[in-house]
Amino acid sequence: MPAFSTPNLSDPKQGEREYFARIGPQGREHAMRKPFSDAHALEYLANVTAMMALLPPPPARIAEFGCGTGWLGQLFAQRGYDVIGFDISPDAIQMAEQLQQERGLANVTYVLADYEEVRVASPVQAVLFHDALHHAESEVAALRAAHAALAPGGVVLCIEPGEGHSQTPTSRQMVAEYGVHEKDMPPRTILRHARAAGFTRTQVLPWPWFHLRAVYRPSYTEARGPWDLRGRKLLSLFRLIRYFFKTRRQGLVVLWKD
Repeated sequence: MPAFSTPNLSDPKQGEREYFARIGPQGREHAMRKPFSDAHALEYLANVTAMMALLPPPPARIAEFGCGTGWLGQLFAQRGYDVIGFDISPDAIQMAEQLQQERGLANVTYVLADYEEVRVASPVQAVLFHDALHHAESEVAALRAAHAALAPGGVVLCIEPGEGHSQTPTSRQMVAEYGVHEKDMPPRTILRHARAAGFTRTQVLPWPWFHLRAVYRPSYTEARGPWDLRGRKLLSLFRLIRYFFKTRRQGLVVLWKD
């Protein structure tokens, strides 16, 4: 699995701990206004919809491992879920709590903790990893902690960057400037780590964004007539079917605790 190592070998998690302190005021403002501040906003919103569809209904108790500034968990809290967020970065937790206060959310709790070592006081019905597991030092330790946090029948949802992520210019820059982990995390890698962590029942579903962009295309407005529009719709259907089976490189991974 291609990955860059962090520069500080004596403390390999230093990059993740200090990331939000080092990105500057503009970077922190961007992080606090996600998902709408980000160029990938539609992708993130598609992920949220898919995850909510797979979860038990609110007020189920869910944990977000690697919550960052808390934007994802707070969307779930606004839906009525009882949310606990864990992050290794003190600055991230501080910003998450600030957003929580601004939004008046009483059903969210934040804990400064390394999610590879998390121990919850009472079991949760779901654990979320959203763009977070690929920052782990030990993915098995993180998934083992998630397994231990779940009630029987609970579920882990993983949406992570797939093949080639570690080699992108952005990932290389992040590693060089901030010393964070940037790893490829395709479904087969997650499943391998999940089996080592104790999960036996798993499912890989299509990447939510693939389906959204396959069907809901602004190019429909460019159709020159009914037959052109029908052709574009048929092409969208073809894309939809193709994306349904395109889970090798990237997908939504579901793990259940028996």
